[in-house]
Amino acid sequence: MTTMSATFTRRDYSLLPEGFPAQLIHGQLVKDPSPTYGHQRLAGRLRDALVRHVEPDLVVMAPADVVIDEVNVLQPDVVVLRTSPPLEQSDVGIPRVALEVLSQSTAARDRDVKRVLFLRAGVEEVWLLDPVSEAIEIWWPDAMQRYTGSDAAVSRALSGFQLIPARLFHST
Repeated sequence: MTTMSATFTRRDYSLLPEGFPAQLIHGQLVKDPSPTYGHQRLAGRLRDALVRHVEPDLVVMAPADVVIDEVNVLQPDVVVLRTSPPLEQSDVGIPRVALEVLSQSTAARDRDVKRVLFLRAGVEEVWLLDPVSEAIEIWWPDAMQRYTGSDAAVSRALSGFQLIPARLFHST
């Protein structure tokens, strides 16, 4: 991970070239290395499961900007939107659900910084998927639940949506 030292705003961020691989977190441009194949595969599985449950146009994969405030523009791995934004817009609004696949280089920031920012901004729930422990954590503003093995992770925000960690992490 590379972090730049100047303080940036949402306006500065908007001047970056399209596709520039960075997020704005607490006024800092944060650029991570490209995700691994395993990370991308798991994010794809999440998207596939979600589009079988909600309108496909409401499920978006990174990079898509979630503008929290003037110094925080985040790019979760997968989001479930409330409504579809205009086609030419990169800001997808505050989603109903944000899902992050944890990796060694991003896990602490995803769990301790981005999760908090998402929930404070009005995201109904945040899913953190940990490929190392093969666990799914679902965070709500008032609680957190951790699921492993065959215990179904059940969404409160998306009625009827659930994932079984063992199937998600081991499906072929």
